[in-house]
Amino acid sequence: MTEATDVNLGGETAKATIAKFAMAATGFFASILFARELGPTMFGGYYLLFGATKLADRPLTGWATASKKRFSEDTTKRREIVGAQFLFNAIWILVAATVALWLADDLRSYSGLTMAPLLFVILIVSESNYESFDRVLKARGQIGIATWIDALRSYLTLPLQVVFVFVLAGYGADGMVYGLAGATGLMFPFVLYYLRVRPAVPSLDTLYSLIRYARYSIPSDFFATLYNRLDVILLGVLLVPATAANYEVAAQITMPATFVATLAGSGLMPRVSKLSNEGKMVGQEVTNTIAFASILAIPIFFGALSIPEKLIATVYGPKYSLGASLVVGIAAYRFVSTQTTPLSQTMNGLDRPDVNMRISSIALAANVVLGTVLTLWFGPIGVVVATVVAESFIYVSTAYLLKREIPSVELLPRPLRAQAAVGALMFFFVSAADHVIVVSSWLDLGFLLAVGATTYVSALLVVSTELRTTVGGILNGSRLEPYVPSRILNW
Repeated sequence: MTEATDVNLGGETAKATIAKFAMAATGFFASILFARELGPTMFGGYYLLFGATKLADRPLTGWATASKKRFSEDTTKRREIVGAQFLFNAIWILVAATVALWLADDLRSYSGLTMAPLLFVILIVSESNYESFDRVLKARGQIGIATWIDALRSYLTLPLQVVFVFVLAGYGADGMVYGLAGATGLMFPFVLYYLRVRPAVPSLDTLYSLIRYARYSIPSDFFATLYNRLDVILLGVLLVPATAANYEVAAQITMPATFVATLAGSGLMPRVSKLSNEGKMVGQEVTNTIAFASILAIPIFFGALSIPEKLIATVYGPKYSLGASLVVGIAAYRFVSTQTTPLSQTMNGLDRPDVNMRISSIALAANVVLGTVLTLWFGPIGVVVATVVAESFIYVSTAYLLKREIPSVELLPRPLRAQAAVGALMFFFVSAADHVIVVSSWLDLGFLLAVGATTYVSALLVVSTELRTTVGGILNGSRLEPYVPSRILNW
């Protein structure tokens, strides 16, 4: 049976990243299609409701994080762990649905959607239930399989949403929820199939073990998600849903920045858990992940910095022009978060979810206060600035504490420094090309993006021996040696 340490993390991350891009292409196209069709108010309302659901389902995913941790380290109780996840999900979904119906008028007012209470329940039953078991599946280390299942889900989501929004006219933003729920229901059995564990009634000992971890992972997950969704929540509360829509289009543009860090971090957590449980060193594993976690975030940041207005206006249309003022700040936040992710996941793997919980709670409190003040003073850009400051605090704090736990971890490995230098070079070339080319169509924008991508990839392959070796090893399917300055990279 495959375990987290039996797979090549670099190979799994590469496969999963390809799946993520395939999924993102569908999601990106869908966001453009529905943003133009629904308009900022309804499009923003959907994301406000979706964000509220993501807050309400944090106990599910926080418990799933505990299940993922115990699943990776104890092969004898896996049936009980999966059974406990089913039991917890059923109880929490019932609680959340009851509260949603009780706060029905508030949900309608907040999102601007008449059917908000019903849509909320549908999302938490489908999307949230799926996400929790997806986390448990990744405890095996096979993040490629889990991500490809999610990619197939996105392929099903788009046509179903198109049917509800365009073919069956009148559903509007509600149709986006129905399409997502339908696709999720169809793919959920595949998650259970690849999990390959039949649930069993959990013993008190298993429940106690999960509770000991979940008492930290649930609040930590809640704080982290509230923190991640705080920008949209504050914009919805302090301003109007249309402002949230402008934020979302900027967020969609920069979303691929997080793919490698999220996927590698997801595989890193059970890997660190198993290795540390066996008394083995994990410093090199963490360093390798840090080295390439921002490989997409860096060019996306410099690209957003060079042509923000042209990106938003060409892709989403002039109705979303306010998003251009937000895209650079969101890209900066994405970069910092890609460095934070492997550090936080390592802390989880070391059985220290309490560290992440405390840091997340402090950052959240600071973000709420600073975000509210800056939004009222400066408008939407204020909430983005507050988030960049808060994320920087999380990075510095987690890095400091992780270095105390694992002194051998390199926080600025050579491949990361090379990526930053090449990203700056890319910015120079794209900015120069922007002065020559007048962007009036997708073709013009595509040419500028091609200039940036070609510059970044080619220059990075030239200056980074580690990247060349890693790419070659992944393509050959081999398990590579650990990365040190004079050797090859096993990532």
